[in-house]
Amino acid sequence: MSMPQEDMMMPQEDMMMPQEMQAPMPPQDPMAEMPQEARDAVMQPSEELALVLMARLSNMAPEELQMLDTVITPEVARVLVRLLPELAEIINSIEGTPAEMQEQIGALSSM
Repeated sequence: MSMPQEDMMMPQEDMMMPQEMQAPMPPQDPMAEMPQEARDAVMQPSEELALVLMARLSNMAPEELQMLDTVITPEVARVLVRLLPELAEIINSIEGTPAEMQEQIGALSSM
């Protein structure tokens, strides 16, 4: 005699993981318990991440960069820079490029 499909999909009580064995939920603010020095280090820009972001931006289509230009307002840019401090360095490096190159770069060039 075979079991109906829905019975086979329902977890059985004895097969479920006990509460004690489940991984604890991360705290709301993962940095709350970190020492101040570690929190400061986490908020510093990463040179490697900046390179990754530049590579990703350079691989975007002009239409995608234009779309980013339309949605990234100065207010949004300030929030993004808090999330990704590497963007501040990218924006500063773009500001020093000739206008025609800024057009090719697109996103972030108008900030």
